[in-house]
Amino acid sequence: MTMHRFEKERSRFAVTQQYTYLNHASRGPISPPAREAMERIIDDAVTVHPDQIPGMAGDFDGARQSIADLIGAAKRSIAFIPNTSTGIAMAAGSLPIAAGDNVIGARGEFPSNIFPWLNLARRGVDVRLLEQRPGGITADQVRGAMDERTRVVALSWVGFSDGARIDVPAIAELCASNRSYFVLDAIQGIGALKAELEGVHFLVCGSGKWTLVPQGGGFVYIDPDLIESLHPDRVGWLSVASNADMTDFSSLTEYDFELVNDARRVETGSNSLLVQTALGASSAYLHSLGPEAIEKRVIELCDTLIDELRRKGIEIATPIFDGRRSGIVSFPMPDAPAVAARLIEQKVIVSAREGKIRTGIHFYNNEDDVGRLLAEL
Repeated sequence: MTMHRFEKERSRFAVTQQYTYLNHASRGPISPPAREAMERIIDDAVTVHPDQIPGMAGDFDGARQSIADLIGAAKRSIAFIPNTSTGIAMAAGSLPIAAGDNVIGARGEFPSNIFPWLNLARRGVDVRLLEQRPGGITADQVRGAMDERTRVVALSWVGFSDGARIDVPAIAELCASNRSYFVLDAIQGIGALKAELEGVHFLVCGSGKWTLVPQGGGFVYIDPDLIESLHPDRVGWLSVASNADMTDFSSLTEYDFELVNDARRVETGSNSLLVQTALGASSAYLHSLGPEAIEKRVIELCDTLIDELRRKGIEIATPIFDGRRSGIVSFPMPDAPAVAARLIEQKVIVSAREGKIRTGIHFYNNEDDVGRLLAEL
């Protein structure tokens, strides 16, 4: 086997010394740069008063830039969120959606992209849930449910259960022609796949999975053309221009209510210095490796797994056609939770979801990991 150029990076992930780790769709290990950033902050925090930690504001600013670089966006379009649910709820509460309007979503979505929209029913908003099909939600399904009162299409970029990737450009084009907002839950894609932003108004991504940092952080991308007309449903001291740089507190009690003119207007209060700085460090790391190269390697390894599973006569739940693939490969198994538990006992880490074994393969995995899973199966 020819050694892949990511093999050197693999050696930096301690998890590979103990486990065949194929569970990034559930929880990702911490990347080496993220760990170094967190250790540096902790070391500073135990020896220096927190208010005197050098570069506290700069860490946040640098993290926003690193996230922007990773997804190919402008820094002003990036804001921090504590989790995906908060980002989706912010979009649902802040977009101009009125009684009689409708939102298109999908069954089979992770609940974080369902409940914030269902909560709008009390305001007279109709939530239309498309039925999941093999291969994932299609643009034709969205078109069939859409009318002149469709204000939002809210979908997951990658399905958390089967790994199906929706056709973002096609759905974005539908939204543009119908003057609808497109909200994308991207937690199962960012870090493993090259981001798709064209025509997306909100892209929401919590930490803890493919970005290789702990839970408790994340970011939202807001279309730059939307930012200054967006009045968030909740604001705080960080939402306003006079406090946005977090370095000059002299005007704090002037209460000058002018929202900052970038995505930070949706940030309400203090962010996690530890997690968000780690997210910035890991984003810079992933960007340095190249999102396209990472995606290519991820799909290559998934192809290997799919081919071998099919040779064994095992059905594949994940779409196998080009352009709709992700880092998730899912396949039905009788008593999938018990199979997953036995695999974990053998230090092959996977998940069981909806009667299927779900694997989540990242760039530092290799063919030996795939082979170990197949051998244990």
